Amino acid sequence: MAVRGTGPRRRGRGPRRGAGAAPGGDRRVRLRRRPVRRAVRAAARPRRRSPARPAPRPVSAAALYRDRWMFHGPRFAAVHEVRTVAADGIEGVVRALPSPGALLDAAGQLFGHWMQLRLPVDRLVFPATVGRIRFYGPPPAPGELLRVTARVREVREVTVRGDLELVRADGGVWARIEGWTYRRFGADERVWPMKFTPEVCGIGEPQPGGWCLARRRWSDPASQELVMRRYLGAAEREAYGRLSPRARGPWLLGRIAAKDALRQVLWDGGAGPVFPVEVPVGNDPAGRPLALGPLTRGLRLTIAHKDRIAVALAGPGRALGIDVEQVTADPDALVRIALGPGELRLAEALAAAAGTGLASALTTLWCAKEAAAKAEGRGLGGRPRDWRVSGDPEAGPDGGGLLVHSPGGHPYPVRTTLLSTTPAATAAPGTHPGGTAPSGTAPPDHVVAWTAQGPAAGVPFDLTETHHGI
Repeated sequence: MAVRGTGPRRRGRGPRRGAGAAPGGDRRVRLRRRPVRRAVRAAARPRRRSPARPAPRPVSAAALYRDRWMFHGPRFAAVHEVRTVAADGIEGVVRALPSPGALLDAAGQLFGHWMQLRLPVDRLVFPATVGRIRFYGPPPAPGELLRVTARVREVREVTVRGDLELVRADGGVWARIEGWTYRRFGADERVWPMKFTPEVCGIGEPQPGGWCLARRRWSDPASQELVMRRYLGAAEREAYGRLSPRARGPWLLGRIAAKDALRQVLWDGGAGPVFPVEVPVGNDPAGRPLALGPLTRGLRLTIAHKDRIAVALAGPGRALGIDVEQVTADPDALVRIALGPGELRLAEALAAAAGTGLASALTTLWCAKEAAAKAEGRGLGGRPRDWRVSGDPEAGPDGGGLLVHSPGGHPYPVRTTLLSTTPAATAAPGTHPGGTAPSGTAPPDHVVAWTAQGPAAGVPFDLTETHHGI
């Protein structure tokens, strides 16, 4: 039904158009009602054409929920059929369910599925606003099927807007939704599968050296918040909330790298699916990271992070150490502060062998000392020159191997690599200190050093049977 009314008289202005003042100067206004039958009849014919050049749907309605394209449970899993998908829209069938709001929500699910299938990046979306909803009849009875046509009107960097029409089996339009806007969140090739199956996928990038790299893969706080909720348990969220907004991103990256490093150890040992929240990470009284929870009992953990990247190393038995440093912009200061006798010549030899600048080689030595000091459990203590670095002959000429001796004389085999905050520019892990970047990529701007341990195996089971458009 459509009822048109005229509001109260506005101060300083005449009556609204179509409203007449009551006799005697009364401020009351008359209401004029449009015939209901005409409104329903006029709206009974669908007016939205089908999307242009439709193609068969790649995902069935059953797979939509089974494979977690949608997170909805039985009370809201109301998409009955996905029929066609086109460049400018999608068509399908939804079923009316008893739950209030389930029918319109299902129409929105269908519209959101178009974004999952058709957007090239940032396909993780959530409904944000609706411009207008018009109903042209009573609510459908539970079980009734309605055809939904969603037309995309605008795709922007952070939003997608469209119009939807729900039509009953007799051809009558039940509802039109105009200006339904979805918010897009950062989701690249690692975030996207993690959204579906976090128990077997992670944002962290396992490295051949046994450590894990996590990059900042979001550009706004809202996208960071979504990733945070996938990874952190209740206690960890409380710790996250106590941090300043600026500190939350690097801290979260460290937890992502740590949890994915721990899960990789479990998977290498034959474990099945493990959710990130099942491997909580805390700190001991001295601030060192600890692997908590029954699944990771007995595992050691070490973390390092910068603003946009974090690294972590996990494993059983002996203490571990890892560090990441940005390539120094002041080599002379690093020589004065961190290098002992003979280490400058070592850095020059490494730089000459690899064909890179001295700054990368100097940073490599500094980073190796930091990693060894973490494994020792006490840090450099403000005396980096007391830690001595030499080449590790057991690592081989291309193994990126160094041997760091603590002030007490304990040797720590350390491996190093160069990497960039840009994913495509990552140097192959295990390359010699100061190794060159892959052809056609930006030069690496960070060094990673970690205490050596046995080689890591791959995940011993199929990560997922569903590729979700990857």
